[in-house]
Amino acid sequence: MSRKINFNAGPATLPLPALERAREELLDFAGSGMSVMEHSHRGKEYEAVHNEAIALVRELLGVPASYEVLLLQGGATALFAQVPMNLLEKGKSAQYLITGAWGEKALGEAKIVSAMFGAGIAVQNLGVGEGKEKKFTRVPAPSEVKVDPDAAFLHITSNETIHGVEFNVDRSRAFPDTGAVPLVADMSSDFLWRPFDITKFGLVYAGAQ
Repeated sequence: MSRKINFNAGPATLPLPALERAREELLDFAGSGMSVMEHSHRGKEYEAVHNEAIALVRELLGVPASYEVLLLQGGATALFAQVPMNLLEKGKSAQYLITGAWGEKALGEAKIVSAMFGAGIAVQNLGVGEGKEKKFTRVPAPSEVKVDPDAAFLHITSNETIHGVEFNVDRSRAFPDTGAVPLVADMSSDFLWRPFDITKFGLVYAGAQ
């Protein structure tokens, strides 16, 4: 078979050995005589896969024991609502730093949740223009980010794929230093491609593609 390389957005080309192993274990997982799709999610075979995945994430990112690694349903889009539902409360306010389309989607859900809770949302939007004509061309310099010390959290999107805008490419575009305020990041499009100091964040989430 002639292998082709996918340069489209979304799923990347996988190493052939990984695909071959997946093919084999689709029929017989770890010598169990069952497909990986036939195992109970409560069985010891699944528990081993689950625990190994979490251990590997901890190893790759240097996640300390004080942080939890969660594997959740719903993808990153569900987290747009779940983040404020869990971190925001009545009378408090969250900050959203908007550098592209995905940040705006997260903000839309946060506004719905904050209205339900009687909470507030403070927005710093770097877009220029309105509606479909709005353009995003940069992330703010660290000195431009004004953090409210009483904010419940500050939310960013680390890499806005639609607009080609990314944090932490160099020092002038470093992740914001939020001090005691939890920094929350949607890292769906650049999660695990490079190391970063996770202890600078209160919460990082990403959706698999």
